[in-house]
Amino acid sequence: MSKDILRGNRLEPIASNALKYTSSIDEDEVLFEPVKEINIAHVIALLKAGAIEKEKAEKIVSAIKMVNKFDKDAGFEDVHMLVEQRVIELVGEDGGYINLGKSRNDQVSTALRIVLRKKILEIIILIVDFMRTLLERAKEVKDNVMPAYTHLQVAQPITFAYWLLSYHDMIRRDVERLFENYVRTNMCPMGAAACAGTTINIDREDIAKNLAFYSIIENTVDAVSSRDFILEHMFILSSIMLHLSRMCEDIIFLSNNDIGILNVPDKFSSTSSAMPQKKNSVVAEVARAYTGIVTGNFFGIMCLYKSLPLSYNLDLQEITPKVWETYNIVYSTIEVIKDLISEIGFNEERSYDILVKNFSNAMELAEKIVIYYKTPFRKAHHIVGAYVRKCLEKNVSPLSKEAYQIFCEELNRENVSPLPYDEYMKTLDPKTSIFNKNIEGGPNPGNIISMIKEREKQNFVIKEIAEKELSRIENVRLKLNLYDFMVSGGDRR
Repeated sequence: MSKDILRGNRLEPIASNALKYTSSIDEDEVLFEPVKEINIAHVIALLKAGAIEKEKAEKIVSAIKMVNKFDKDAGFEDVHMLVEQRVIELVGEDGGYINLGKSRNDQVSTALRIVLRKKILEIIILIVDFMRTLLERAKEVKDNVMPAYTHLQVAQPITFAYWLLSYHDMIRRDVERLFENYVRTNMCPMGAAACAGTTINIDREDIAKNLAFYSIIENTVDAVSSRDFILEHMFILSSIMLHLSRMCEDIIFLSNNDIGILNVPDKFSSTSSAMPQKKNSVVAEVARAYTGIVTGNFFGIMCLYKSLPLSYNLDLQEITPKVWETYNIVYSTIEVIKDLISEIGFNEERSYDILVKNFSNAMELAEKIVIYYKTPFRKAHHIVGAYVRKCLEKNVSPLSKEAYQIFCEELNRENVSPLPYDEYMKTLDPKTSIFNKNIEGGPNPGNIISMIKEREKQNFVIKEIAEKELSRIENVRLKLNLYDFMVSGGDRR
């Protein structure tokens, strides 16, 4: 049983199995350095408030810096008590000033925010690199047509580039959410103490500034008891994985032997232990599985968070390991899918055949009848529907003379004159018709080039902002650790 500086004369020693059951020390290593920095900033605030003398403050801060080993096997309840105990061992009784005017409640919330804000910026930078990969591939395949599917059936022609851009834009919205989440995460709870603040007149804004936060969380009960910034982050991580899971499902489907539009490189595939002919997209499959874990963690945290009374409860402690587990899953998934996309193969010939065989330009043909003959769309829809049915019954390709004759017969049946053969062929050819999609945001290759250029500029700005913010935080951290008591210290008494 370890020495416990908390229980004092109030409680008997905690049972070893109860300590193990309630302790967070196994998951607290990631909070070790942030907790040390929080304690340094807090001691400086106590000094400026006149609550402790400069000599004591300098001695305590020096001791905090000397605590350089995270020891989870020493029987501590959490990282906060580990640091405090080590400081008392180094300084003596004066080390006990370290917790004056604060609590583990405001300290843990602050430490979580310090760790999470950095992780948010790092994953933004990684996602921008992933989006750059999507754009680079899109430039390579801007003219390569492929089918868009609805209900898992061939719908209309798009390009492979357009498919890549659709996922790019889904992920970009997640980046926007991450920036918003960053702003709400980068607010400082310190000074809230246990839940109602402290009688020590510390400067909360100054502590926030010394820890590189934008501002404080004003309401002290809210500051220690709210984890909505984590819930928001977990939703965004879930959203990222949902988008990646959809992409992986597309990859699995489109690389299937019967489809064959995409070719997953061997390095991202596996084979069967029994069937030597098999090539399985195992990376994409595992990403789908991890999506279930990520969304499950999010749901689990919501269940944990619901109905918690104000203010702080130790239930909140169990959120933290799920956050780090989820973050690591998402980060590694983005990394591997980025590499997969950079090397995935595309079979345009197979893609073109699928588009033609499945009458992917039928809607365009109906629209051509409307524009050419001023015929109501529903009537044109019926004409083309009958034409498609008869072609399928006779196993006729839409790009054949026989199919054109069937089409003309259906036009005559509705008292509509034949469409010229060259117009018919331009409309039914997926490669040609894609250039007629001039609507804003459409899959016309010219549009795609403009969209890529615009997104490249945006991504450069996004990454630059994230990198600058990371640099700002690091500079503030270095300044805090180099705090000069001779120049800046001194109490107000």
